[in-house]
Amino acid sequence: MSQNQIDILQRALKREKLARKQAEKILEEKSLQLYNTAEELKYANEKLEGLLDEKTTQLQGIFENINDAYIVMDLEGNVIKMNDAAVELFGYDINKETVNVISLIYKEDYTYAMESFMELGDKGYFSDYTARVYTKTKAVKWVHINASIVYDKQKQPIAAQGIIRDITESKYTAELIEEQRVELDIIVENAPFGIALTQYGKMVKTNKAFQDSLGFTEEELENITVKDISVAEDFPESKIYIDKMDAGEINNFVLDKRYKKKDGSIIWAKTSVNAVRDQTGKIKYQVALIEDITSQREKALIINMINEVAKSVLGKMNIYEIAWEIVNSIAKFLGTEDCVIYLVNTRQKTIEQIAAFGDKVNKSNKIVNTVILPLGEGIVGRVAQTGVAEIINDTSKDAAYVVDGKRRNSEITIPILNNGEVIGIIDAEHKSKNYFNKQHLKTIQNIASLVAMQLKSAINLRAREKVEAKNDELLLALAKSNDELQEYAHIVSHDLKSPLRSINALTSWIKEDNKGQLDEASLQNFALIETTLEKMEQLITDILEYSSVGANDFDLQDVNLNEIVDELKQVLFVPEHISIRTLKTLPILKGDKTKLKQVFQNLISNAIKFNDKAKGSIEIDYFEHKSYYQFSVKDNGVGIESKYHDKIFKIFHALNKSKDSTGIGLSIVKKVIDLYQGEIWVESELTKGTTFHFTIKK
Repeated sequence: MSQNQIDILQRALKREKLARKQAEKILEEKSLQLYNTAEELKYANEKLEGLLDEKTTQLQGIFENINDAYIVMDLEGNVIKMNDAAVELFGYDINKETVNVISLIYKEDYTYAMESFMELGDKGYFSDYTARVYTKTKAVKWVHINASIVYDKQKQPIAAQGIIRDITESKYTAELIEEQRVELDIIVENAPFGIALTQYGKMVKTNKAFQDSLGFTEEELENITVKDISVAEDFPESKIYIDKMDAGEINNFVLDKRYKKKDGSIIWAKTSVNAVRDQTGKIKYQVALIEDITSQREKALIINMINEVAKSVLGKMNIYEIAWEIVNSIAKFLGTEDCVIYLVNTRQKTIEQIAAFGDKVNKSNKIVNTVILPLGEGIVGRVAQTGVAEIINDTSKDAAYVVDGKRRNSEITIPILNNGEVIGIIDAEHKSKNYFNKQHLKTIQNIASLVAMQLKSAINLRAREKVEAKNDELLLALAKSNDELQEYAHIVSHDLKSPLRSINALTSWIKEDNKGQLDEASLQNFALIETTLEKMEQLITDILEYSSVGANDFDLQDVNLNEIVDELKQVLFVPEHISIRTLKTLPILKGDKTKLKQVFQNLISNAIKFNDKAKGSIEIDYFEHKSYYQFSVKDNGVGIESKYHDKIFKIFHALNKSKDSTGIGLSIVKKVIDLYQGEIWVESELTKGTTFHFTIKK
């Protein structure tokens, strides 16, 4: 090998060593760079994993703690995840039960829900879905939902998620607000007074009453300002209040002002304006309430006059004083020279003047030549009969007109009514024709209504005073008559019995002295005298007994009616063929034993006396009611014809002539029953028997 070749090889080896060193250096640098890169990737990976864990934790916290319900479902609608708010809203626990969103859809919203799900599939999301859903307990909730599709790494849909907000309460609140708004619109539209909503002086909205009061349509008013319909002279005063309202000094004001109607006429209106402000206090709208007071202003004098009448008659009960106040006030108001008040006498069917103004009265305020007319005569008589007020514009054309003093050409006649009954008439006349108008008529009618009740009270008071005076006289006469009757009864009892007994004794002596000398006819006459004397004595006894019923010696005690009946069985003569029995134990009453005994004694005695049956029967019974007892005494005797059922309780009325009957017994019974605030009546059929019923208050 030549030197040249060796040099070449050495140079090549040297270049190779140099190249290897350079390659090793590059490799070392690249290894270091790769190591550093690996370390950086490792650090970045650790950081990324930390961030991923952090985000996952944050997302889990958000999922669990979000206030609104959050649901994740698969593409078939099966719920696979719910947060606590969703569990609380729907009531399901997906760890224990399977839930598909189809079962949550409200039946009437199904179509809408399906359309929304199709939108979710097509667009990948939907928003502002508002509908109703069912909870587990089948409660209905309104919800607002925003939903979206969940995709995998290959952009394929794998699930859907949605945030559900419960808007049930707000939905109902909105419906309530809307309902109230509609109701408010109805109220405003149908309000009896005008309402206008204005903004910067322009009409925004008006109701029907406002439109009718001014004669404009709603469309016309929308193109009109408040200034356009205001009377120029009144606008400056209104502007003062408006400026204060704009400055925030006041929120409302009230004033009376004039408005121009579409036809050019003017109305007066009480105007109440209120400001509606925004949150900053700036006026958004003004609401004006308009009340037409045109007639009120024109009637101010009338009202004052009516008030004066009311004050003048207040507290007065004298019918003439009330009438004088009325005629003076009305004559002054009407400007008439004649005004009269008539009083209606329904019993005599007449009307009579009781108060007047003008030529009808003298200096002492006494009516000169008082007029009394039959009902129906004259214009006043006609109104008294019909109860309908009249205005006569020309009295010469009405044949019913009655000249009182002198003829006048106009007449107004108004009835004073109380409960639909005409109790008086207000009548006024004027010398001019066509003098009275409808406003006069309405005003006098108001006065008539105002004083009607007090006038009626005065009439009743006058009538009552007359009746009371007459009653006092009657009571005195009755008391005197009662005293005389009591005195007479005792005189009859004590003084008349003595000569009767003397006559009886003389008769016995004559019979004894002429024993064996008197023929049969004489003895029969003496027997007739004795019978008559006995009956007279019994009659006297019964009269005294009748007169004593109701006397003040009313002894109240517990009375056993069973003992009374037993005593009467022993005292009265009861033939063997007649039986007396009580159907049940009788009650114990609080009353006067003697008087109660009189009732049963008379009824049982009559049942014995007037029994013609071979086997007589008397039955005593009673029924207890809430406030009274009802007793009955029944027999099977001769009976009483129905035409006598009311007469038998009258004194001295006996149907069967008997030596033992004076016709007073049943009168005594009725009088006692009346004392106990009871009633007595009879049921009977001739030949079949009689039942007396009576009640005694507890």
